Amino acid sequence: MKRILVLALALALSGCGALAPVAPTAAPPPTAQVIIATVLVPVVATQPPTAVPTNTPVPPTPTPQVIVVTATSANTAAAPAGGTSGNATATATLPSDAGGLSKAGAVLFSNLSRSGSYFNFRCAPQDLTFNVSTADPSVAEVDIFYRMEDLTTQPPSISAWKNYGKMNSDKNGNYTIDVSTLQLSPDLRDTAKAWFDYQFVGIAKDGNSVGNSGKISQQVLYLKDCP
Repeated sequence: MKRILVLALALALSGCGALAPVAPTAAPPPTAQVIIATVLVPVVATQPPTAVPTNTPVPPTPTPQVIVVTATSANTAAAPAGGTSGNATATATLPSDAGGLSKAGAVLFSNLSRSGSYFNFRCAPQDLTFNVSTADPSVAEVDIFYRMEDLTTQPPSISAWKNYGKMNSDKNGNYTIDVSTLQLSPDLRDTAKAWFDYQFVGIAKDGNSVGNSGKISQQVLYLKDCP
C-alpha cells in the first residue's frame, strides 16, 4: 500500500515537470530620449566690402594755369628777351617831332600808331601794321620809308632810307599799311639784328613832297632768326 502511494506521488511529480515552461515577458523597448542641445553660434558683424585696389595709377589732378596777357600800347616797344644791344633799348613813346611839319609850317601828321614793336624774318610775327592821319588837303598820297640800324656792328651801321611803298587811304585823311619782313630789301633784311626806323612822307598830286614826319628810331626791333 505504501509502495503504491510512493509510486503515485512520483508520477504526480513527473507529470508536473513535463509542463512547458512559461516564456519570460519581453522587456519593454527603451523609451527614446530627446536631447535638446543649445548651440551658441558666434555673431559676426557685417562690414562693408573692402575696395579691391587696382594696379591702375590714378592720374594727378592738373593744376589750372592762368595765362595773363598784357596789352601793349601801339607806341610802346615790346622787344623780346635779348632784343637790345649794348645800351640800345627801345623807347616807350614817339619823339616830340613825330608829326613833322608841312611846307606851310603846320603839323602834318597825327594819330601815328603801329600794331607792335617787334617782327622777325623767319618766325612770327612777320609783319606790322602802321597807321597815320593827316588833315592837310594837299596830301594826295602817303608813303612809308624805312632804314636799318645794324646792331651786330659797333657802332651800329645805319643804312640809307628806302621807300617801302604807298599806304592805303580811306579817302578821309587816314592811311594804313602792312609792312612784312619778307618784303624788305634783301640787302637789309640779311642782318641778324637791327632797329627798323621809319617815317611817313606826304606827297602831292604832282608827285612832289609836301612834308614828312619825324624819324621814329629805335622803337621797332628786327631779327632775322627766331629768338
